[in-house]
Amino acid sequence: MALESDWNRMVAEDFGNHPLLSHFWLANYYQAYHRSAPLFILTAHRNDGTLVGGLPMILGNRRMAGIPLKEARLLAGAHSHLNRILTTPDNERVTEMFMARLVEEGVDLVYFEDLPDCFPDSEWIESFCRREKLAIDIRTVRNSPFIPTTGTFEDYRKSLSKKFRELLNNRLNRINKAGEFEIRTYKTAEEFENLLADMKYISSRSWQGENDSGLFSGKNNDQFYGNLIRHALENRYGRVFILYFKDKPAAFEFHIYSGRTEYCLKSEYSQEWEKLSPGGVLDLELVKKAFASDIEVYDLLGFEDSYKLRWTRNKTPYYRYFIFTRSMAARTAYLLYYRLGNRLRKSEFLRRLKERRKTG
Repeated sequence: MALESDWNRMVAEDFGNHPLLSHFWLANYYQAYHRSAPLFILTAHRNDGTLVGGLPMILGNRRMAGIPLKEARLLAGAHSHLNRILTTPDNERVTEMFMARLVEEGVDLVYFEDLPDCFPDSEWIESFCRREKLAIDIRTVRNSPFIPTTGTFEDYRKSLSKKFRELLNNRLNRINKAGEFEIRTYKTAEEFENLLADMKYISSRSWQGENDSGLFSGKNNDQFYGNLIRHALENRYGRVFILYFKDKPAAFEFHIYSGRTEYCLKSEYSQEWEKLSPGGVLDLELVKKAFASDIEVYDLLGFEDSYKLRWTRNKTPYYRYFIFTRSMAARTAYLLYYRLGNRLRKSEFLRRLKERRKTG
């Protein structure tokens, strides 16, 4: 907590004051999801004491191929969308110092979760591992769709499939015929308690809420997103959009802004209005709004869901890095889990065995 002022100054000066890298984001994430895990935070300073790099990690344990490993992992996860080592591209020395320190710490496994392809960390980490002869496994975890919002909405709309354009028109006609609907934009925290109650009303009736994957499903999500929404509205980097049908909350989206990028962090709709497609109508209105603003990238985040791919074919790859140190446990786990495991997974014998099990 003592790092807050210096951390936020560094993020403001070197990383465009990005809210997803802020001290609040990391502290809120830790308190909601990892409160019992030991923190291991690496920082780099100039001789005058100025903070110029940060790597927030937590320590834990993991088993691979039955072997217990001591793990250092990035303080981030499925709810984070901008995971990275905080160093500028021209400061590889800091990254190297961080990586060397992690290896010296005595961990068996360094785990970087969900690093987006748009940052230079990825290539550098691979180069470092080759140079230091560390085993590494890299996996694509998802491809997140985004919409470039340069040009006009009408030109963009023409690029969509005819079938999808017809679907959008049908949705608008259907909800207009059914009665009045209104989209309210919340930019400040003045009505926070009321808008939060409306969001929770929607979430409790959404398919995500029924599957325990909603914005407020469970104590951890409720804490993290409740704190985040309030902070984002208080500090003017977030907005909540709620579609009301006959004055009842039917769908919401929570967006975060940084520079000329709009991040569509979360969206849900109440299934009681499913036939009117309130979520789809809200999507359409917010995409149109982005084209009319100075936003250049409308980031849909998450996975390649079919409804997102109707809007765009542009995607950002995200990777997970498993870096194995030189310890005996790490080398053994790597050989068993990846080398031997990959061969077994590709083997003809195993393929036939799986087919037999499927056919009974």
